[in-house]
Amino acid sequence: YSPKSVVRDSPVSCGNWSPQNYDGGSGSGRSLTVGQAFAQSLNTVAVELSLTVDRDRVLEMAQRLGVQGVRKTCSMALGDTGITPLQHTGAYATFANGGNFVQPYAILEIFNSKGELIYSREKDEPAPQRVIQARVVEQMNQIMQMVVTEGTGKRATLDFTHSCGKTGTSSSYRDAWFVGFTGSLVTGVWVGND
Repeated sequence: YSPKSVVRDSPVSCGNWSPQNYDGGSGSGRSLTVGQAFAQSLNTVAVELSLTVDRDRVLEMAQRLGVQGVRKTCSMALGDTGITPLQHTGAYATFANGGNFVQPYAILEIFNSKGELIYSREKDEPAPQRVIQARVVEQMNQIMQMVVTEGTGKRATLDFTHSCGKTGTSSSYRDAWFVGFTGSLVTGVWVGND
């Protein structure tokens, strides 16, 4: 699928479960592009695509991005397992990094008691490996830019640079999040309402 592939916002079911969109509906029946569906956060389309491309492939991609704990469920395309904000942001950083894996980290350097450098992330860590093809990264970044320019992430628009990202909420609005990036910064924001 590409950003311009045409899909339908139609009711879908998996076993005895059916997703609902943010507006509470189960699909308008209209045709639109994958980019538009993603920008509008249409759950029906996300679930349909995960079932069509095979949920095992979705799991494999999540693992390549460093996301652990995702299970093969009907609602996995909606983020039903609750990953940490750090994993979430790290996965998006891989898209910002051109498809090269990004492992979140906190320590840049370690010195011993004599002031000698014993670890430097820049020097001691291996070069990041490519985990997503450049063409796929370009297309996903186009889609995530649509989220900000014309979709649910409009409030993340910046007047001084381009930004990309994705919004999300959980059932009963217990959680809300936005993960996005510019050319030099990746940010994840999560708000919980317990």
